[in-house]
Amino acid sequence: MPRPRRFPFLLYRRLARMYRVPALLTALLALALYYLPMAVEVNYPWPPERDPWLLVLAGAVLGVWWIPEIGSRLSGVEPRPEALIFHSPLFSLRVSYRRIRATRPTTFGEVFPRIPYRHRRWVEPFSEHTVLVIETDGYPLPARWIRWFLGPYVCTPQGTGFVCLVPDWMALSRLIDAYRERHRKGGNPGAAPTRAPGMGKY
Repeated sequence: MPRPRRFPFLLYRRLARMYRVPALLTALLALALYYLPMAVEVNYPWPPERDPWLLVLAGAVLGVWWIPEIGSRLSGVEPRPEALIFHSPLFSLRVSYRRIRATRPTTFGEVFPRIPYRHRRWVEPFSEHTVLVIETDGYPLPARWIRWFLGPYVCTPQGTGFVCLVPDWMALSRLIDAYRERHRKGGNPGAAPTRAPGMGKY
């Protein structure tokens, strides 16, 4: 049997890249403004006792960047022998292979033809990207909860299923098919299910 493998979500990677440069530049500017009076005489339009707020600003913008940066490294979909697991930094959702009806490739734009204006810069580069749609017989949790924990573009807008925008959708499809076939034949996955971090087992 193939070994389990985690496939990262490309949308989270792009979100981290979008935040990276503005956050680093803002943090460097805040630090430069804080340390500049130690080198040359400069008069800011605020009292000197407020200068420490520049350090707070630098830390805050770096924190805003680290949230999607860490999320992009921890989030993804992982086919395992016992279940298909969707990961986010604070939540993991287990989907039984018995729930899966079919898998099919399509394009992201066909699944989500209408993107809100506030998301276009983030999402539109993937409109022609191939995704793997996993059609299911229902969700382990209400769809709105899944979208809240895993993101707005993980569940299909019509019907029930998951949308996997990952670097290698063909490898993901082969792994899922291999584990589904083993379950259909009644094979023992070979290991007791492990409880995923976050909300637990579903």
